[in-house]
Amino acid sequence: MHLLQHWAVTALVAASCSLSSRDTWDYIVVGSGPGGLAMADRLSEAGHKVLLLEKGPPSSGRWGGTMKPQWLQNTNLTRFDVPGLCNQIWADRNGIACTDYDQLAGCILGGGVAINSALYWKPHPDDWNLSFPAGWKDADMKAAVDKVFTRLPGTTTPSQDGKIYLPQGFNTIGGGLKAAGWAEIDANKENGLRNRTYAKTAYYYIGGERGGPMATYLVTANARKNFAFWTNAGVKRVVRTGGKVTGVEVECGGSSGVVSLTGTGRVILSAGTFGSAKILWRSGIGTKDMLDVVKSSGDGSSMISSDQWINLPVGHNLYDHVGTDLEIAHPNVVGYDFYAAYNRPNQGDMNSYLNGRSGILAQSAPNFGPMFWEIIKGSDGINRHLHWQARVEGSRATSMTVTQYLGTGSVSRGRLTINNQLRTIVSQSPYLNNAQDKAAVVAGVQSLRDALGKVSGITWVRPTSSQTSEAFVNSIPANAGSRNSNHWIGTVKMGADDGRSGGTSVVDLNTKVYGTDNLFVVDASIFPGHVTSNPTAAILSVAEHAAVKILALPAAGAA
Repeated sequence: MHLLQHWAVTALVAASCSLSSRDTWDYIVVGSGPGGLAMADRLSEAGHKVLLLEKGPPSSGRWGGTMKPQWLQNTNLTRFDVPGLCNQIWADRNGIACTDYDQLAGCILGGGVAINSALYWKPHPDDWNLSFPAGWKDADMKAAVDKVFTRLPGTTTPSQDGKIYLPQGFNTIGGGLKAAGWAEIDANKENGLRNRTYAKTAYYYIGGERGGPMATYLVTANARKNFAFWTNAGVKRVVRTGGKVTGVEVECGGSSGVVSLTGTGRVILSAGTFGSAKILWRSGIGTKDMLDVVKSSGDGSSMISSDQWINLPVGHNLYDHVGTDLEIAHPNVVGYDFYAAYNRPNQGDMNSYLNGRSGILAQSAPNFGPMFWEIIKGSDGINRHLHWQARVEGSRATSMTVTQYLGTGSVSRGRLTINNQLRTIVSQSPYLNNAQDKAAVVAGVQSLRDALGKVSGITWVRPTSSQTSEAFVNSIPANAGSRNSNHWIGTVKMGADDGRSGGTSVVDLNTKVYGTDNLFVVDASIFPGHVTSNPTAAILSVAEHAAVKILALPAAGAA
């Protein structure tokens, strides 16, 4: 059966928020990003009664989403299902992006995995070994990573005819790297070989569509009678007495109400680096300065009393990949107008996609490739990992933008705070506030310039040939407006050092919030440090590992 027909037959619709329900739940999972989807699946698989709550509307057509251009009207596909339309988030984010954060995040079923470019590859061993605590090192994570990639293998050829379309950009940069001595690898089979290596871009697309966690973890969870999920159901706070959580306060349809746990139930926050932190603050968990802000807001009258506040460093340890954009131009590079394809697609490309899930629209905009890596060892002895992503876009018709991401090994950190309008704010920039972090970025820029220096016909647009690599890096402001990668992590840090006693951590090694009996956080907010590149696979792996730990814990007991 053709995939389009398959979806039309098996289309599933997310349930709307139902505050009149008197059901109680063994687990309430808050947030439907990759962490929440994987957690909900594994917990319901274990036989528990699970409710998954999503703040935003449906996205994929599989789940009742309706946002789409005219040429998809007679299909069960939406803008989120077609890989070549993923850039539309930069043109129109109304009803999709969270409005209570000062950075872009998806408030929609799937969260980031509904709107991103679907880049997807196995973590490098250092991703776990350099910053994650005991029990979360590479050897500990292997079973979880293997589970993820068995469930969702990924692909480097999303077009269903097996071809890679418009590969000239890949050939130009890949050929230059190869000539400079860099080796080509398979990113998901040789994930430990990421130093002066490059690869074809890997995605979590399935059958020429976005697929990913929404077409795997959510599908199997939804088939179980002990699972339910609601969209347009924002969680205001967890309801607790001391450390015992009894439910969550949900806002939907202009009203609010409490959805309750069973006597031994648990809440899993998977609302993301901004969302999970915000829910904790509104629940009286965080540093006093932030809780005082919430108390003085419109939330104050219903906030838990100050004698039950839990003092933890929520919002600290904020980090994001440091993004540094370089631009080259080469006469062999061929661009494609993915933005125009939203409303005015090329007829042949549209037919190829609709009839066979093939062609350029089955590839992620704006035509990625290659991706490549280098490790820079700092004078402080720390290996800092640089991940590069090349894509065909820029100021010229033949341009490629090549973004360097500094992640694993970096030590710069910032802070997330909340204001009295209950909007989260990146109040302290996490970018390059350590000299060795900046030195690694500069060294990486110079290394790439050296590697591509002998490519015939190449023009350097940024940095210019007369600009030093150091001057170029220094010319880009170290703030979110200029260096943002939207790969935020760290605000609910996991570790053995209890933040109530002067430590830096908010959740323990089982992902349970310190000072609580039955409140857990499983998403990128608990990462102590960053991973090499796009964190989707790492979040799924963390959720798989956390599910095993949480399910093994004894119940906290009835209230």
